[in-house]
Amino acid sequence: MILAAAPVFAGEFTGWISDSSCGASNASAEAANRDCAERCLKNGSSPVLVTDGDGKVLKLSGKVDVNPHMRYKVKVTGDLKGETLTVASIAKAN
Repeated sequence: MILAAAPVFAGEFTGWISDSSCGASNASAEAANRDCAERCLKNGSSPVLVTDGDGKVLKLSGKVDVNPHMRYKVKVTGDLKGETLTVASIAKAN
């Protein structure tokens, strides 16, 4: 039996941390969007990364605290498999 697996891509991804409830609609520097994303995360939504340019919504996995990174654009380094990004690090984007 042959098992097909989704390829894993390591790399850097730039965008905004948002929440799984609102996704791309909260992906900007606007204070109202940042506040909404923080509220949704506190209320149990999962963190996501909305990438710059194409606005792709990626689920974030791994032991990562997104709270310190909610107020600015971020660069996330990790492994992408399908629509899930396993986070190695998060830093402020230039």
